[in-house]
Amino acid sequence: MKVLDAKTIKNNKGIVANIVAAFGIKGLGMIVNMLSMPLYIDYFGNNMILGLWFTILTVVNWILSFDVGIGNGLRNHLTKALSKKDYEEGKRLTSSAFASLGAITIVFTIIVYAIMPVVNWNNLFNISTDVVSHSVLARCVGITMIGIMASFFLHIVRSILFALQLSSIVNLLHLLTSILLVAYLFVAPDYSSIESKLSTLSIAYAILINIPSILTLLSVFFFSEMRYCRPRIQYVTKNAVKAVFGLGISFFVAQVMYMVITVTNEWFISKFFSPECCVDYQIYFRLFALVGSLIMLAMSPLWSAITKAYSQKRYQWIVKLQKVLNYLALACIAMECVFVILLQPIIDIWLGDRAIEVNYLTASFFLLYGVVMIWVAIQSTVVAGLGTLKVQLRFYLFAAIFKITTIVVVSQFTDNWSIVILATALGLLPYCIYQPFVVKKQLNMLELENT
Repeated sequence: MKVLDAKTIKNNKGIVANIVAAFGIKGLGMIVNMLSMPLYIDYFGNNMILGLWFTILTVVNWILSFDVGIGNGLRNHLTKALSKKDYEEGKRLTSSAFASLGAITIVFTIIVYAIMPVVNWNNLFNISTDVVSHSVLARCVGITMIGIMASFFLHIVRSILFALQLSSIVNLLHLLTSILLVAYLFVAPDYSSIESKLSTLSIAYAILINIPSILTLLSVFFFSEMRYCRPRIQYVTKNAVKAVFGLGISFFVAQVMYMVITVTNEWFISKFFSPECCVDYQIYFRLFALVGSLIMLAMSPLWSAITKAYSQKRYQWIVKLQKVLNYLALACIAMECVFVILLQPIIDIWLGDRAIEVNYLTASFFLLYGVVMIWVAIQSTVVAGLGTLKVQLRFYLFAAIFKITTIVVVSQFTDNWSIVILATALGLLPYCIYQPFVVKKQLNMLELENT
């Protein structure tokens, strides 16, 4: 019988603690998230405008995927440095990452605000100027963009938290942001003008999404192990920048492809169907995401844990972990299937007189989407932890092309917005089937080399 060493036991306990904490925080987050939907509906009192708001958030949040993979590159390299207590390398990595991302933020901000005046935002979001004027819509997008650009730079604190294996704190950041936004919806002035409501919410959003990250960043560099790795300009080195970018570029391409595949749904629905349909999408998505969140929570601390195990050549641990994750995935998939049956009464209880009538064809598409995303989450986490992304990149590219082509073509023949979800799920299906075999083969080869 193999006896686990103290280090392995400590690592496993840390992972379990993070997962347990994540479940607790996410549970509260789910409650807040569910509460926000009826508040949003009541705040606007107009599903067309609410759908527009969700679409604006989707589009501006694309920016968060354009960090050239620096955040994820830092996450992997910093995890290795901290596992060796190499704080000098940690200083070089954090300093170089902050400097690089700061430069990108400045350049990107200049480019974005240079092109904003020439963009026809009403056309982009498929909303008439009779509903929202061009000037108001442009102003709302601009204000929201300011908040996102700040968040773009501050997002690096999440990579540091993952490297510290404090993924539960990342979930706490999401929770605090959601609480602040819900609190605003509770106390927001009841403007008679839809445009005033949209403008005011944009300002509140730009401010509130950044408060938790600022406070956490200060805490991390003054009260954690990272106090030994505070970024300083003199520690910015070419080698560290190259190291972060070297791995980061692959992550960046994967992020962009993943963004096109999964974070563009609201825009496609708004553009090819109607912004109003985005409200229905959000209702289905938020409910089906409840089950998917269970697997996502488990994944958060595991990426860095896998990277750490990989650097320590504990390949069998990764193999065993993947088997456990597969069983967890099957349990989540079973819950998704049961969820479909209970969907209508859940929506009725949740939204009351704001409830929609469930379309079970749409629900079946979301079920398939949920199943696919569960498998994607597992494989992507293992692959990211190992730092081997070639197969993932190829299949993500296929999924992105498939999704766009399918939506553009099929939308000419139907007004059913749920084809966006179906196209997303079908595009990712080949990756779900093929990637597990590649990972298994890679781990077997590493284990043989290590014997």
